[in-house]
Amino acid sequence: GRGAAGWGADELLPSTTTPWWHGLPDAQPADAIVASPPAAHAARAVEEPDWFGQLGGATGAGGALAPGENMNDGNTCSDDEEQLEALCYKKCAILTNGVYPVRTSAWTCCKSRPCTLFNQVHDAGICSGFDVAGDLEGTSACPHRPGACLSNEELLMGMCYKKCSLLIPEYPIRYAAATCCKGTGISCLTTQGVTLPEFAVGGGAGDGDPNTPAEGHT
Repeated sequence: GRGAAGWGADELLPSTTTPWWHGLPDAQPADAIVASPPAAHAARAVEEPDWFGQLGGATGAGGALAPGENMNDGNTCSDDEEQLEALCYKKCAILTNGVYPVRTSAWTCCKSRPCTLFNQVHDAGICSGFDVAGDLEGTSACPHRPGACLSNEELLMGMCYKKCSLLIPEYPIRYAAATCCKGTGISCLTTQGVTLPEFAVGGGAGDGDPNTPAEGHT
């Protein structure tokens, strides 16, 4: 698995010195193609690699839990985020519906540069307002170092954990490393939440894959 460093393009495609298309099966002549029963088609769909998905950096490239990010856009954050200094924030263009697309601080977005008091908006908060991570990292997650969680994880205080909605669907909101909750607030520590050490796990817990983290990770 990978943490803050993200998933590099060299990890998503097989390392080889020959062109990727050399691994594709040879085309059959038309008279050699025969009808296959539905079960055979279903089996083939599972066994054959998704070449176009891998080339495009789609979800599943390099592993079923790899985040489906564009690996060629120069953005080290998730696709719905932008980097400012050392942290990834939800894009101002998304937060302001495209009206103020230029991020200038954790709490301010501008229409254009230079940014002035007359062409900016602000929404201050701590892990709220404009000071949030993208939706791909979880609901109202805090800004984080570059990288992305696995597709079945959520971000909490800079750490990636397996989603509470998958661990215990009745308590879908992560409140702490080992606590999942029905809502938000202090009641998550009493009547509205469940705390178990089994909740403080990474998305790879129990999958038998050494490349996906079994514990919470950065």
